[in-house]
Amino acid sequence: MVEIITAFITKLTPLIVSITALIVAILKSKKEIENTLPKKIQKQCSIDIEITNRLEEIKEYLKADRVQIYDFHNRRALC
Repeated sequence: MVEIITAFITKLTPLIVSITALIVAILKSKKEIENTLPKKIQKQCSIDIEITNRLEEIKEYLKADRVQIYDFHNRRALC
């Protein structure tokens, strides 16, 4: 009986180790995503602020009431 239990535990151990490694990998990936996303948001915010500042400088230089940027997204890929 002890041999059967020992054999069962021996066969079960790699499965437990694999599941544990998978859980650790998932948690690590989740943490990396959570840490990376705010950095991307901060970077985009700083870019947006820089664009706004440059547009304000252009507006003052031209003594204009307003400035605008147009970005067309409906471009077709050239194949």
